[in-house]
Amino acid sequence: MCDEWMSVVTLPLSLEQFHQLPRNPAYKYEYLEGEAYLTPRPRFYHALLDLTQLAEAPTPRGVSLRPMGDADKDDLERIFAAAFDRQPPFSGLESERRKEAARRSLQKTRDGGDGPWLPAASFVAVEDDKQPVGGIFITLLPDEDPAEWDSFHWREPPPPDCVESRLGRPHVTWIFVGPWHAGTGTGTALLATAGATLRQMGYRQLASTFLVGNDSSMLWHWRNGFQLQAHPGSRRRWAQLR
Repeated sequence: MCDEWMSVVTLPLSLEQFHQLPRNPAYKYEYLEGEAYLTPRPRFYHALLDLTQLAEAPTPRGVSLRPMGDADKDDLERIFAAAFDRQPPFSGLESERRKEAARRSLQKTRDGGDGPWLPAASFVAVEDDKQPVGGIFITLLPDEDPAEWDSFHWREPPPPDCVESRLGRPHVTWIFVGPWHAGTGTGTALLATAGATLRQMGYRQLASTFLVGNDSSMLWHWRNGFQLQAHPGSRRRWAQLR
């Protein structure tokens, strides 16, 4: 997904200071000869939303939603970089590298690297002055058991008519809102609008993914009705399959 943007962090600390460090489950913490080593160990969870149960959501005052266009590219990259500046995997990047990560991540999505992109279900939130403040990118992934390791990747190139044929399952690849609009309901409004469009297209489920350690994302998924799926490495799940 975005593991490449997580790097090892080295900190010169005393052992006492090391034990006082706040812990993030996306990293492994080790101490050796006066230095703390924070090594990435990203773990992603998947969740499913029943689109037939998705309720409408009000759009915050002063904000409107519209379909995403080519002219939004630069604004969305800027907002992306600002929205994830304190969230793994992008929080450990310096400003310029984080901007590069935003550009490459969104370009990969537009180019189909995260599965066929669904522009018809991808929207931008804009203020009254038409300035973008957030966006949602929906892609298409295989309609398989989300608890399987490779269920979020196409094993073979998807057919050219996969969108028209309603193959696969839609996936929230990116949803983000600028820092000044976080917590206002803008993200939820984007989700509701994308979900309504997907229902009209004939889809009944929407998948999403979040990184363990990103508590705000986890809580947002829970508040909006997503159901957590079993992790592919779950011992309980493997015991049930035996």
